[in-house]
Amino acid sequence: MQHAAVPAPEVIDAVLESSAVLLPPKPRLLQEIENLMRNPDFEVAFLADSISRDPGVLAALFKVCRSPAYRRGRAPANAEQVLMLVGLNQTINLVRGISIRQAAGGPGPQMERFWQRCETIASLASQIAGERVAVCNVFPDQAYLAAMFHDCGVPLLMQRFADYWSTLNLDEESYWVDTGLENVRYRLDHATVGYWVARNWGLPELIVQAIRYHHEMPEDDTYGLRSTIGIVALATHVYLLNKGLPDPIWSMRSGEVLEELGIHASALDEYIDEINEQYVSFSL
Repeated sequence: MQHAAVPAPEVIDAVLESSAVLLPPKPRLLQEIENLMRNPDFEVAFLADSISRDPGVLAALFKVCRSPAYRRGRAPANAEQVLMLVGLNQTINLVRGISIRQAAGGPGPQMERFWQRCETIASLASQIAGERVAVCNVFPDQAYLAAMFHDCGVPLLMQRFADYWSTLNLDEESYWVDTGLENVRYRLDHATVGYWVARNWGLPELIVQAIRYHHEMPEDDTYGLRSTIGIVALATHVYLLNKGLPDPIWSMRSGEVLEELGIHASALDEYIDEINEQYVSFSL
């Protein structure tokens, strides 16, 4: 892909080590799922049993499966029904997205608000992906995973640097995290940190690259990268509109995003109304 070069592993490892930014280890549940998938005698029931032993993940899966992107009649009542409804690989992606909050969370009202924002944007992104799948070929679980991970470097940098939240002005929800300022002040930015979390967790290459380049609209669309970034950008825009907050970045990237998603600018307001109607019905 034709992007600015990502630092070599040994370079970023050295920077992470010198900065004492700790990447969260892959959660036990995800490691267990990978081990199960390598088992030649693998059965879906084994995976369902593993997921069922983590009540937080299971409850979040049930919530996601109520969304318009997945709703197919009666809501699932157990992990096996989730797997039947969503599919094997898609369920694993959803579990990955849910797990990042547990792994990189952080205490306090700031982090609660931060992760609630991520979850809302992820839900909106999955709806947009489901509606646009014929145009973009990005699926709801992929959009959900990208949205949950795209800013996951923020809490990790916040945990390391006491002044990070205030320096980046993150109490202002509409503020676009300045990667240039991050790199000058901390020698790292949240997109790079998120990229290496995704790498270490073995996430699909589409998600890894979407995290790394989510502040851009790259020319190369390998993996469906442009569409994935566009879906997360539009979901963020809808989130800010619904909160009555400005979105100063939207005016700079809306043309590229809408063209990529096949939405005419004149139809955007109506499209957002439809997404919101679905989201409200899902939230009730």
